Amino acid sequence: MPEFILNAGVEIPLILILLALLGFRQRVNPRASLLVKAPPEKLFALVDLHHGKVQTWSRTTVTSELIDEARQVFRMTYVTTLSTGTQQTFQADFRVAERREPAYLELHREGLEGKSLNNELLKIVTETEAHSDGTWLTLKYDWGPRPLIAQVLARADLWGGAYRLKGLTETGKPDETTHQLISAGVAIVTGVVSLVAFALMTSWLVSGLLVVALAVHEFGHLLAYRLIGQPWGRMIFLPFLGALAMPRLPYETQAQAVFSALMGPGFSLLLALAITLPLMLGIALPAWLIVSGIVVIGLNLFNLLPVEPLDGGVALRSILAKLMGTYARFGLLAIGVMILATGFYFEQVILLIFGGISVLANLKPRLIDHGLTPLSIPGVMISALSFAAIVAAYITMLAFFLGVFR
Repeated sequence: MPEFILNAGVEIPLILILLALLGFRQRVNPRASLLVKAPPEKLFALVDLHHGKVQTWSRTTVTSELIDEARQVFRMTYVTTLSTGTQQTFQADFRVAERREPAYLELHREGLEGKSLNNELLKIVTETEAHSDGTWLTLKYDWGPRPLIAQVLARADLWGGAYRLKGLTETGKPDETTHQLISAGVAIVTGVVSLVAFALMTSWLVSGLLVVALAVHEFGHLLAYRLIGQPWGRMIFLPFLGALAMPRLPYETQAQAVFSALMGPGFSLLLALAITLPLMLGIALPAWLIVSGIVVIGLNLFNLLPVEPLDGGVALRSILAKLMGTYARFGLLAIGVMILATGFYFEQVILLIFGGISVLANLKPRLIDHGLTPLSIPGVMISALSFAAIVAAYITMLAFFLGVFR
């Protein structure tokens, strides 16, 4: 084994362990309980299923259709209207396994025979108990195997859903504010944990600057979700690794996927320029601000590497899927091999890690951007030019900093 790998710091095996944990899938059964100031009958009526029932949850309309009366199977149709005016539709079948009005309702997912259960909601249990101040509500979800991050978010989403139901029962409107505060709480708590984790590897100054740079970067992704018409997404920090922003709804087009991926480094470019341009004009800046510029540039250049799950790899994936179709994985595989070779040549373990991830992800046939509207040829050109322009801007600023401190 090469000496530079054997001499790698303790953070490298730690990162490998964390990456393995993040990829490990298991079923998750979150539970949420809270007091609702309404009678059990009113609450139960909102969660119970019957043919032709229509409910509105902010931008989403939910319709129930009885498709198997003997087995009590209902088809749930979720239609979400985006701020752009377009609509997204999702359907799922649920069977009423047990109903004890108004105290208990258990729904089981149907129609998944022969399909992967990964990330699928398999069971919903609603329990109500009369209380002197209203009703004690308990919600339980049973999810199929999910990665570690998705397990954390499943719990946050369940609590958010419980408060939305509480608001709908008490006021007639879902409580979206608390739902968003819970998502923000996940970002804040994981951000503090990451601050401590990065401080163990570097210093408190660099750690703080890195967390801020990550927050700005991920906010760029969140802003992208809003610009394509979606609600605000979710953000979670990954100690020792970075951070991740996720949309609440699936993409409809490859153009949306590329735009959202490039908005992270693209939005961070504003921060990098705000620090670099004054220096280029000869304006003196505090040392910590100069360090923050280097951190922002380095972080985003790394994220633009053309390997998944980094932003550059996500954007490149959609471009290759348009140009190469089902052979796109071979292009991604070749790029992964090149990143591996680069890592060996420059003796950079982190490049070996991400190059290896890319190679392993593309060894077997896979569906890339399945179901998304493909990029147009002008879209491919715009995506490629945008990617190149962002990379060129960061390289130019990095070259400036290297020249200043030579």
